[in-house]
Formats: sequence, C-alpha cells, structure tokens
Amino acid sequence: MPEPVPGPGEVLVRVELCGICGTDAEEYRDGPVAVAVEPHPLTGTKAPVTLGHEIVGVVAAHGPGAGAERLPVGTRVIPDVVLGCGACWWCGRHQEGICARQAVRGLHLDGGLAAYVLADARTCVPVPKGLPVEAAVLAEPTAVAVRALRKAGDVTGATGLVLGTGAVGLLLTQVAVAAGMRVVASDVLAARRERAARAGAVSAEPGELGGVLGSLTGGRGADVVFECAGAPGLLREAVRRCRPGGTVVLVGFGARDAELPLADVVLNEKHLVGTAAHLWDEDVTTAVRLLAAGVVDPALLPLRVASLDEVPGLLAAPDPEIVKTAIRPHDDDKEH
Repeated sequence: MPEPVPGPGEVLVRVELCGICGTDAEEYRDGPVAVAVEPHPLTGTKAPVTLGHEIVGVVAAHGPGAGAERLPVGTRVIPDVVLGCGACWWCGRHQEGICARQAVRGLHLDGGLAAYVLADARTCVPVPKGLPVEAAVLAEPTAVAVRALRKAGDVTGATGLVLGTGAVGLLLTQVAVAAGMRVVASDVLAARRERAARAGAVSAEPGELGGVLGSLTGGRGADVVFECAGAPGLLREAVRRCRPGGTVVLVGFGARDAELPLADVVLNEKHLVGTAAHLWDEDVTTAVRLLAAGVVDPALLPLRVASLDEVPGLLAAPDPEIVKTAIRPHDDDKEH
C-alpha cells in the first residue's frame, strides 16, 4: 500500500501498535458485515479496506490546517476512529456514533493494520508521557468499556454482572469496580474468570450464576447486566439474570439476530440498552486517563505482539486463550 497523504485537517500517524478486535476477525472470516461493498455514503470508499481500529502511533506529518501546534511531529496519539457527517440531527447533539452516515476507520476507511494511517487531527487524543505504548493500545477497547458503563447510569453500590470476560469484559470489570459497583463476572474459560477475580470481581462459572447472584442480591438479580460476548443464547441469559426494573447493556452481538424473551422484558419492566461507537472527548479521553492513572491494569490483559505478516493467520483462527493481540508494523520499533 502507498503511504497515505494527509488531507485538510488530517494527520499522518505512524502506527506503533494496532490491536486485533473480534470485529476484525469477523469481517475477515464471515464478512463483509459492516464493511461497505458499495461506496459508503460518507467516505465514498468500499471494500477492499485495511482493517484495524485499536490504534496507537506517533504523528508523522500534517495536512493543511491540522494544528501542528497542538500535535507536533512525534506526538504519541490515540486516533479516534468514529466519524460523523457533522451536519445531521445526531451530529448536532454530539452523537456522531449514531449518525445516519456514520463511518468507522478500519471498516469504512483504511485502518491501522498498516504502517501508516490517516486520522482527524481534531479528535486525536494525546498519550501522556510515561504511559507505555503496550498499555496505550488498550485505549480504544477501554473506551468501549467506559461508554458501556456510562449507559448503565449511576452504578454506585449496584450489583453488576459481566457476561463474557474477554478483553472488553475484563476492561469493563475494572472500570465498573473502580466506579463503585459490586461485579460478578462469568465466562466459560477458567483463565478469564481468574483474571476477572484479580480485577476485583466475584468470579462464577456459568452454571453457578443463579446461586452467586441470589446470595449477593437476596434473590433479586443483578441491577445491571453487561452482555459482552454476543454468543448464542447469551442475550436470554442476560435478561434472565437481570432484576425486575434493571438494565441490560448490550455490548457484544453476533452475526445473526438473537431471540429475546419479550414477556420477561415487558412484564418485569427491564431496560435493554445498546452501546457501540464511543466519543473521543468523553470516552477515549477518559480511557486514556484511566490507563495513565493505573485504574485499568494492562497486566490483566496479557498482550501478544505479532507482525503484519502474521495477521491473516491471526484473523482466520484467533486463539481464545489469548486475551489481546496487537500488531507491530515496524520491526525496528522497541518497547517505550
């Protein structure tokens, strides 16, 4: 691929690390799911596209009007990947993530599984000095966790259930515990449950959830359930474990529609809330701050670093035992 040239308001970012997300693997194996096959209404691009949206890198060049004073060459940044049209009803309310023409870099524009990527200078979040690049690469998935928790409202003293403790589930567990929530975390893999326990959660095997939640809540169920896996049948389980009047926050979803126990939702007045695209100034900035402050511990998410040459194999057959994989495009980059 040729080195991209930044346009007005854009910076060229030399990618240091780019995390591989479940979305990337899904697009590679089963797509196109979100990748556009016709010209995208905002970007005009269509497949093929370079994947990768969990990006950390350094500013290498500026386009016209890109604000070199705020982001001089060499500044380490987290490029925000969510783009709105800037003119619609949602964008006028700072809800670019649900803009009717919303685009995501790495799905509708070339992303970070490359040596260089373009980014909007205005929404790049600087990385504080002292935050290692191996921790900073977790900023985007941490922003997903921050936004999911925000959707739950005030969680102080509440009991939350995290279903699925992969990367986002583990990050959400840490963010929720720090916010004052008592968290129960469940996963089919014992190693993931153990990491959730180290993050401060009560760990439970799927078959133990009823008893664990019952003892903690007096039989009511969880105040908030975060469904983080999108596995078949897990939406039904999330609704079942949510107390009457409680909230289910849907973070993960599969390629197929899931069955919804509608009577339980309606008769018990349960709330279902979706969460997806994050905002640079609310969620990404908060994520970087939590990582820099040590509230989120990257050690709980062991990072495997691989090369660009390994990407096809990693996308085709992700190892469920590995919590997070990141790609280092430049062989000469060293740990910082």
